[in-house]
Amino acid sequence: MRLMLRPALLLLLAEGDSHGYELMDQLDPMGFDVECLDSSIIYRDLRDMEEMGLIQSTWDDDSKGPRRRVYQIREEGFMRLQGWLESLEHVSDQIESLLIRYQGLNTQEEKK
Repeated sequence: MRLMLRPALLLLLAEGDSHGYELMDQLDPMGFDVECLDSSIIYRDLRDMEEMGLIQSTWDDDSKGPRRRVYQIREEGFMRLQGWLESLEHVSDQIESLLIRYQGLNTQEEKK
């Protein structure tokens, strides 16, 4: 799950600027178990990606209640996201190939 977190966060930020808790809520429909995902992990990854120059953040002074940090993707983040998704597509193809071969194995066992 952690391996997929950063690409997922970048994808969500590519769709629009957001703050940390909004990002957490948007991870659930993507298949992440947000009940098991501690918010500190998300904020640590956001901070790390900001230090890497993939995203940037600003303080939202217009929100009601406490100030929130709003994250935006940078050009470097789009480029990294594209690379990650190309790698994930390759891994997905490999997984599909393995599953097909495994299903063929099960079919051979049933014939015996």
